[in-house]
Amino acid sequence: MNPTKPIIGLLVLAVLAVALSAALTVKINPGEIGVRASAWGSGVETVDFQPGIHLGVVGVHKWHRLDRRSHFLTFSKTDAHQSGRGMFVVGTRNSQRRLPLDIRTKDNNTAAIDVTVTYRIIEDEANLLVAEGLQTSYQERVVSTVQSVLREELAQLSPEDFVNTEIRLQRAKDTLPVLQKALRKFHITPDRLLIRAVRFPDTYERKLQDRQLKQQLALLEKSLQNVEEALAKTGKIEKVTEAEVKELVATWDKQIQEAESDNQVKVAKVLGESAEYNLRARATVDAEYEVLVAEGNLAVTKAGALRDKLMNAALDTVGGRILQARDAAENLNFESVTLNSNDPDVPNVIDIDALVRLLVGTGKE
Repeated sequence: MNPTKPIIGLLVLAVLAVALSAALTVKINPGEIGVRASAWGSGVETVDFQPGIHLGVVGVHKWHRLDRRSHFLTFSKTDAHQSGRGMFVVGTRNSQRRLPLDIRTKDNNTAAIDVTVTYRIIEDEANLLVAEGLQTSYQERVVSTVQSVLREELAQLSPEDFVNTEIRLQRAKDTLPVLQKALRKFHITPDRLLIRAVRFPDTYERKLQDRQLKQQLALLEKSLQNVEEALAKTGKIEKVTEAEVKELVATWDKQIQEAESDNQVKVAKVLGESAEYNLRARATVDAEYEVLVAEGNLAVTKAGALRDKLMNAALDTVGGRILQARDAAENLNFESVTLNSNDPDVPNVIDIDALVRLLVGTGKE
């Protein structure tokens, strides 16, 4: 058996599978809306197919692919390119460019306006758009409808209104619902309307610039006048403030001086009371001190007298006399004493006790 035959068979099966898949399915890419119709003219299915793989049998189904992204319709001199017939050249699939939108303002002046409108196919209505046969012409229908609506709505603005940002933005905001109503029949809804620029004829542009310059000068003059009035008002406020500050400072100084005077009086009163108390307390303490000293001296004197009395009483006894005799004997200082040593009644001078007996007696009363 030839080993290459299974491989060839697998390849053939793979090719057939791919071919069958291509014949039976269709891929809707991101950013697209798929609409399936019958190839035999039996109608369009009322379903918008999302990105992915869907059943689509060749010869049975017919598929339409529409752009689900936001579409940009721009009227601008810089974005548009004239063709040989004075028309335009379309940009990308979801971008359309046209020459500036010519309108006539409410004061009967012409103006070229740069405008951008973003729009998209209404959700789940792409199949209706295809069923009505608008899949190739809805963008041109949108262009003509937007031009008609904008020429009518923006014509309500004057040149001064175009210069005023708030008025211009409000007119764009008010125009958007009108566009929604007008484009609804094409299964289209606008998202944004942006007025990008406005240009008037050169002669009128110069007049408009002169008028704007005069208005600006008038506003500047008014601003300068307001500044002067504000400066005068500020100067007046400054003077009033300075006067109020001076008055407050004088009041505070007076209050401070009064407070200082009151404090000085209170301090002097406290010092006087303190000095008086000091003198009174010191006199009382000195008197108490003198009394205590006198009492102490008296107690000392009494103690001395008691001591002398007790000592005299003690010395008045036999023992006291003996003690006095001993003291006297010890304190005797004889320059010379002559005793008869042969006399037995003569005491020995070194016998103190015998000498005492001799001087004071035998000690018997």
